Amino acid sequence: MNNNEVKNTVRTFFEKEASGKTQSLFAKWFRLDENQAEKDEAMKDIWENSPSVVSEQTWDDLEKIEHRIGDKPKKKNVFLKIASYAAILALLIASTVYITYKVAVPAPLEYTQVSVSYGESKKITLSDGTVVAVNAGSTLIYPEKFTADTRTVFLTGEANFSVAKNPDKPFIVKTQHIDIEALGTKFYVQSYPNTQYTKATLIEGSIKVDINLAENEAYILKPNNQLVYLHSNNEVSVIDVDAVRLASWEDGYLIFQGASFDEIVQTLERKYNVEINYDGKINQQAYYVKFNPDESLQDAMDVLTILIDKSDYQIENSKVYFHFR
Repeated sequence: MNNNEVKNTVRTFFEKEASGKTQSLFAKWFRLDENQAEKDEAMKDIWENSPSVVSEQTWDDLEKIEHRIGDKPKKKNVFLKIASYAAILALLIASTVYITYKVAVPAPLEYTQVSVSYGESKKITLSDGTVVAVNAGSTLIYPEKFTADTRTVFLTGEANFSVAKNPDKPFIVKTQHIDIEALGTKFYVQSYPNTQYTKATLIEGSIKVDINLAENEAYILKPNNQLVYLHSNNEVSVIDVDAVRLASWEDGYLIFQGASFDEIVQTLERKYNVEINYDGKINQQAYYVKFNPDESLQDAMDVLTILIDKSDYQIENSKVYFHFR
């Protein structure tokens, strides 16, 4: 799991409210030795961007937390000499995670994270029988066994879900911007951190999509509905698509329906594990194109030159230079 993936996972948790069960699950993962340096760096970034305002209530909360975890409270004037306001808030956050783990988790939780590198994909089966295909550049975090009232997993990136039916335990996929709930169905989620949107696409069954920044706002999707959440202005749209075709990346196909040039480029970068650089300004129009599983990087770039009039490219090792003439 690389540094950016860890940062996105940590940020996803701290930027939204989470249930007690979800907090316990996250706390267990957070305290694992694996990727600890990356987790520390991710927390530092969050702390440094936290509001640096300390009130009397902050000190009261700090003393309560220190008392609960067995630390001796420090005098205010001494503490201020050795810690910035952001660091104080950091201690509050870190201590909260510690308390959640210590108090809310009576027994150790078995927890797994799957990270998929560029140029690869991976299919896994969860303990309830749910099958998840995880695409390149993605991370899925899930419990070894679903012991809570819901079957909750965390996703950064892209995955296809074929959910095992269990009416008593809804299946929930949490991303940075939206949550998807299902009982037993097939759907497809795109939630890469470097994109301008998050998408949920229903293949069969029914799902409920909650927008994290909108209270009491939920969308029920029908098969071949795709919900698109635009991060920049919190705009939500639901459109009709061919869901099965869009989810066929699992079989090696790349099918775009009304996609931007940027979206196509980012997808090709993940599939072929390359960096695509382009100069000039591209018309922000919608493209419809299909790439087959047996097509090479050069084949894919040839297709782009057909789509984009007066363009050419060069491939140098793991970098591609695309030019507009």
